[in-house]
Amino acid sequence: MTDKNEKAEDTAEAPEQTDVLRAHDDEFYQEIEALIREAESTRLSFMKRHRTRGHISMTLGLISLTIGASGFGWYLLMDGDIVRAAGSMLIALTIPILLNSWSVSILQDYKKSYKREFLPRLGQAIGGFKFHPERGISSKIIAKTGLIPKHDFYEAEDCFMGKYKGVKVLFSEARLRHKKKYAEPIFDGVFVLLEIPSTVFEGHTILTADETLYQKWKPSRWQKLQDVRIKTGNEQWDRFQIVSDNPEAAKLLIGERFLKELSEAADIFDESPLSAALFRGKFIFLMIPYKGDMFEASDIHVPVATKQHAMRCKREIEQILEIIDVFELYEPAKNPGESPAG
Repeated sequence: MTDKNEKAEDTAEAPEQTDVLRAHDDEFYQEIEALIREAESTRLSFMKRHRTRGHISMTLGLISLTIGASGFGWYLLMDGDIVRAAGSMLIALTIPILLNSWSVSILQDYKKSYKREFLPRLGQAIGGFKFHPERGISSKIIAKTGLIPKHDFYEAEDCFMGKYKGVKVLFSEARLRHKKKYAEPIFDGVFVLLEIPSTVFEGHTILTADETLYQKWKPSRWQKLQDVRIKTGNEQWDRFQIVSDNPEAAKLLIGERFLKELSEAADIFDESPLSAALFRGKFIFLMIPYKGDMFEASDIHVPVATKQHAMRCKREIEQILEIIDVFELYEPAKNPGESPAG
């Protein structure tokens, strides 16, 4: 397996996370309004530059093709020189191709500007998250979750980091791929890692709303894990299959409120078949299949993300923070001798 995300960091190696506070909707609206106005102004500027380059490329490209066609006809019909005829046409075709590349490059510049200017400020507006465009959860960490399918390449981008009530929070867009370049990703969505400062649970427990995944891996990969049956008062919250190497500890840890928050997280992400792993005493990992691009720039001809989109991002992130609140995991460890990780 190759980790394409070379800058992915282990949580212990990542930069010190800033403290995250939940932003009130009114304050968030005010900040996001100003941010969207600036982002929209930037988009219009890039769009004008793209149109200007497009007009220049089209004009010069047509001139080049006209001259090339004339040269082709002259050398072929008048001189009978097929080599020069072909050469003149090749040059005439090369110029429009280069001009088109120059015109299209402005689209990449726009996307880079969006991530450089808009997303860091969105992270701050949501509560104080730091944005890292090319980081993600370490491949060493996700390999220990018991959830990651076999893959050849792991790509992570658009990572937000912070510390909420003592718990390190990392989430990013993530893709797992085969070697085949144009094959569909094995996984496309969001990875979330919560790192608690001290050991608060025992064993390795996995929850998944993906029935197909459970049926595939229970007889093989999860064969040493035992089923854990937990019934809630709401059928929608009972969507998860639960397996653990310590069923009794899992029953004490996982209750109705935790399953409720996981279910609501799945619903917010378009009813995603979310999976979660609780492992090594202090890590909670969420694997959320999700086709929507949470943090990508809009098409240059389409207005920048509206307030509704920004509020959706805020709700998605706050739902992740709700999982921390479930057990009040941020409370100090019972053992005074224990020291925080990282």
